[in-house]
Amino acid sequence: MGVISKRSEVWVFIALIIGANAVFVGAIASGVLPRSFYASGRFALLAILLFSVVFALRRWSGIAHLLRPLLKFNVPIKWYVLAVCWAPLHCMVLLLFKFLFSNAGSAELALSFSVIARPSILKVIIISSLIGEIVWISYAVRQLSERTTYYISGCIVGFFWTLWWMPMVFYNIGIVPDLPVLGLLFLQTGVALMCAFLYAHTHSAVVILMMQVSFNSSILAFPVMPTTGGVGTYWMFAILYFSTATLMFAVFGPKPLLGTAARKLSSSSVRTQGE
Repeated sequence: MGVISKRSEVWVFIALIIGANAVFVGAIASGVLPRSFYASGRFALLAILLFSVVFALRRWSGIAHLLRPLLKFNVPIKWYVLAVCWAPLHCMVLLLFKFLFSNAGSAELALSFSVIARPSILKVIIISSLIGEIVWISYAVRQLSERTTYYISGCIVGFFWTLWWMPMVFYNIGIVPDLPVLGLLFLQTGVALMCAFLYAHTHSAVVILMMQVSFNSSILAFPVMPTTGGVGTYWMFAILYFSTATLMFAVFGPKPLLGTAARKLSSSSVRTQGE
C-alpha cells in the first residue's frame, strides 16, 4: 500500500467503487445475484470498500477522522432549517411555476406520501442518505477540498456520483425509469454542491444527513421525477437545483469558487458557527 499516497487515495477509492458497483449491478441484472441483494447490497458495497481503503492506508486514525463529522451536532439552527427546507422548497417553487405558466391541472401537481410512508422505503432513504453522506461528502468532498475549492470538489463528486448511478440507469434496476442522463448529471451535481456548501460552513455530517433525507423524501413525494411530473419537469428541477447551489456558493462562499487550493473558512468563523 506504500505506493498509494494520501493524495491519490480518494482517486483509488472512486475507481474501485465505480468498477465494483458496475460489476455488482451487472451481476444482479444477469441473474447471477438475486435482486433482493440490490436494496442494501449497493450501500454495503460502498461502505465496505470505503472503510477498507481508509483502514488499509491510515488505520484506525483514518476511520476516526472519517467518522468525526457525525459527532458534530452543535451548529446554529439556521443550518438545520436550510438542510430540511432546501429540497421541498425547490419542489414547491417549480410546481408553482408549472401551475402558473403551463396547462398543468391541480391533479398533476398533487403530493403523495404513500411511497415514503412505507417502512421499507423509509429504511432505504435513511440508509442511503447516511452512507451517501459518509462516502461522497465526509470522505470524497473533504479529501478533494484539501487541494482544490469546495465548489470544484462538489462538481467532481457530482460527476462521479452520477457515474456511480449509470449501471442502475442502464439496466433500469432500482431507480426511477426514464431518467435523462444529462439531467441526472445536473441534479446530482447540484446535490453534491449543496452538501459541499453545508459541509464547508458547518463541518457537520448530521446537517448533511438531514438534507439528504429531506431531498430523497421530497423527490418521491413531489411530482418532479419523469414518472410523476414528466421529463420536462425533471429537467427544470435539475437545472434549478444546480443553479441555486452555484448561486449559494457565489453569494455566501467559501470563495474563490475556482482554483487549485481550497480557501478554508477562518477558525474564528468556525468557532462562531459552533457556538
